[in-house]
Amino acid sequence: MVGRDASGLHRSAQMFLRGVATPNAAVRVDLPVRLRAAGASRRAPHHTENEDAWRIYWGAERGQGLFAVCDGVSTAGAGRAAAQLTCDRLEQFDSARERAPTEALVQLVSEIDWELRGTGRNARCTLAMAWVDGLTAHVFTVGDSPIYRLRGLRVKQAGSERTGMFHRLRTFMGMGPSVAEVLTQDRWHLAPGDVLMLMTDGVLDALDEDELAEVWARSTGPESCAALIMDEVARVGVDDDATVLVIEVCEHVAKVSPAAPTDAPDPPSRLTWSPPDDG
Repeated sequence: MVGRDASGLHRSAQMFLRGVATPNAAVRVDLPVRLRAAGASRRAPHHTENEDAWRIYWGAERGQGLFAVCDGVSTAGAGRAAAQLTCDRLEQFDSARERAPTEALVQLVSEIDWELRGTGRNARCTLAMAWVDGLTAHVFTVGDSPIYRLRGLRVKQAGSERTGMFHRLRTFMGMGPSVAEVLTQDRWHLAPGDVLMLMTDGVLDALDEDELAEVWARSTGPESCAALIMDEVARVGVDDDATVLVIEVCEHVAKVSPAAPTDAPDPPSRLTWSPPDDG
C-alpha cells in the first residue's frame, strides 16, 4: 500500500478507482466513484511535540483505502511513540492478499498492542481507523478518538467512549490482550457525497457534530475542510493536540462526447455517454 503521513500541517492525497495517487497527482479511470482525503494536525501550545499521528494508505485495488488517526496518551509518558508506531505498523496491512480484510485488521491491532507493551515504555494511544472498500466503510475505534459519517445534515458516530463522558480513558492501544475485545467495529454503507471524519478529541474541544457538518458545508473539499477545522481549533485556543482526517466519497462520471452530427451514431446497445455537468 502507498502511504501518506502527517509530516506537515496539511497534507492531502487523492485516489480514483483502480488508481494509486501521490499528492496533486492521480491515476484517472472512467468509473463511478472516487475518494479524496486530506489530514491536518495542530500541536497544543503547551506541548513540546505533537503526540497525535495520522496516515493515509491507498490500496492497489479499486476504491480501497486505509485511514487512521491516533492520539498518544500524554500521561503514559510515551504517547507520541505509541501513536507513531501504531500508524506506521498499519502499513503492513495488504488488502490484496487478505481474503478477510476486517479479520486481518483485528489481528494486526492485537499485534500492534503486543508490540507497544513490549517496548517497556508504557506506550499508549487511541485509534480511529477506517477501511474503505468501494461503497463500504469498515470502522474501528479504541478509546475516545471518534469517527463520523456526514450525509447531508445527518451525522453518525462510531466509538464507544465519547469525549467528555469519562474522566479517565478506559480503553487504549497498549492495554493488553483484551484490546481485541474492546475494539469497536461497525460497517457503514456509503454513497457519493458522504464524508468520513476521523479525529482526536482535541477537535471536539472546539467543534461539536453539527458544527463539523457546517464546516464541511462551507469548505471546497477535504483539504479545505481540514484547514478550516484547524483554524477553528486555534481560534478557540484548544489546549490539546488536535488532528482530523477527512475523506470524501465522490461520484465520478465518465464524460464522453456524443457523435458529431455528420457521423453515423453507434448502435443504441453500444452508445454510452453522459450529459455534460451543469455549467
